[in-house]
Amino acid sequence: MNGPQSPDWPLLVVSLAGGLALFLIGMDQMTDALKALAGHRLQRVLQRLSSNRVMGAATGAVATAALQSSSVTTVLTVGFVSAELLTLAQAASVVIGANLGTTITAQVIALNVTQFSLGLVAVGAVLWLFVRRPSWLETGRALAALGLVFLGLEVMGEAMSPLASYQPILDVLSGSGSPLAALLAGAALTALIQSSSATTGIVITMAATGLIDLRTGIAIILGANIGTCVTVLIAAIGKGREALRTALVHVTVNLLGALVWLVLLPVLAGLVELISGDSAALASPRELANAHTLFNGINTVVFLILLSPLLVLIRRIVPERPEAPVEAGRSAFLDEDVTGTATLGLSAVDREIDRLLDEVTDYFDAGFRACALDDPWEDDTAFNDWVEEGKDSIRQHQRAIVGYLGAVSTSARDEEQSAQLLAYVGEADELAHLADLLASGFRRVHRRRHRNGVTMPKETADVLVRMQETTSADAGSARISPRPESVRADIEEERELAGARLARWFVRTRDVDAYVVVTDLLDLIDRVRISADRLAVSPARQVRSG
Repeated sequence: MNGPQSPDWPLLVVSLAGGLALFLIGMDQMTDALKALAGHRLQRVLQRLSSNRVMGAATGAVATAALQSSSVTTVLTVGFVSAELLTLAQAASVVIGANLGTTITAQVIALNVTQFSLGLVAVGAVLWLFVRRPSWLETGRALAALGLVFLGLEVMGEAMSPLASYQPILDVLSGSGSPLAALLAGAALTALIQSSSATTGIVITMAATGLIDLRTGIAIILGANIGTCVTVLIAAIGKGREALRTALVHVTVNLLGALVWLVLLPVLAGLVELISGDSAALASPRELANAHTLFNGINTVVFLILLSPLLVLIRRIVPERPEAPVEAGRSAFLDEDVTGTATLGLSAVDREIDRLLDEVTDYFDAGFRACALDDPWEDDTAFNDWVEEGKDSIRQHQRAIVGYLGAVSTSARDEEQSAQLLAYVGEADELAHLADLLASGFRRVHRRRHRNGVTMPKETADVLVRMQETTSADAGSARISPRPESVRADIEEERELAGARLARWFVRTRDVDAYVVVTDLLDLIDRVRISADRLAVSPARQVRSG
């Protein structure tokens, strides 16, 4: 045989595909487990993040190292910006630091730890399958998943080993190819499999089997940084301008950083060889891991220094425009990207229930005034249509919250999260039930006033409206902070004064229809007070206050 011996291509392709599948399954499971373990801490750190750009970048790096995915960190950050939990400047520093966190994965892969893969799977499986404590269960799942990651790398390495003696492949991978083509290949592969860590792992595995030269390997890893942008851009769709700007920070940093280093590829390769103490023609796993750490580390420092002009550029690309307010009945904070982490999903629900409460109090204010003041709608049918539309909007909003909680429930890992989830369901149901009662009362009062021509003294109407305003304000703050006793005392006093005036008025006028209208309006106020009392002692509010 004069030519090179051809590998068993069908076996090689199947082995590569199977190894990659093991790697991706392991990464996915490990990310989910680490999110469950670290999600609560991640939420607190991100929400309390100062405007210090260095601390923001450190937070992004640590979060990515913990979650094993810069895409997950960046997608979560986009969600936080969309929910107005982070400013653009804070989010930008987190995103810039996220790439630095991915270097941990590359360094670990370069340590040749694949020999521990089956041991990790075995230990993790025991904890995952037989220990019921949530934290140990998730730890076991993370260990088993890490074992699958290493096992996938081992399978891919063994599959590619015959290529080390196959000259046509060596000719392509040993420097004869274009660095730009290698960068594009890395970007395309990462966009396809949605994991820069997987692409980096494949390249380092190729280096371990002697298949790739240093510059080509670095170019592919540079392309992997670009490929991660696809996931983040998709996550920003429909989330507002600040979320889109955050995603564009990620794209700009990764794209500019990769292109600049592609131009400076000989310099970067020389630095890596100097640091690694290796000048061989083919790349070693350690060299590629060091290259990954070096260019991401330098990029982080440079873009943190240039953060202010970078944000100016992003704001010019996505200029300010008045955004249409979120329609009543539609959710603003229920981000599907965070349902896999219970603490983040519950935080989104908490803010969404605040919006639902605002919608109910606005409904109460408008309907009560239409019924209490001497300017009722001329058309009773039109008023009833408005009442039904408002009630249906609140019900639609409530159903969206409860449905979202159903998705979040699959990631609830402890009794506290489960209890908080049930408490949020109770709060949403309470507000929807209140809207039903208000709708019924509005129709009844307005119909009586419209049909019987009921009027009432201005003094009585003013007292009712003042009570409505006090009650509405009290209900609106019931979820936020403990209610001072003075507020309750003021409401009770106004209620007694209104009752006394009503009694004197009825004795004087004997106007039964007017009396019924006023008592019905007072009943509506009392019903809103009852709901406010329930929200004030809700277990969900107690958890937030604690």
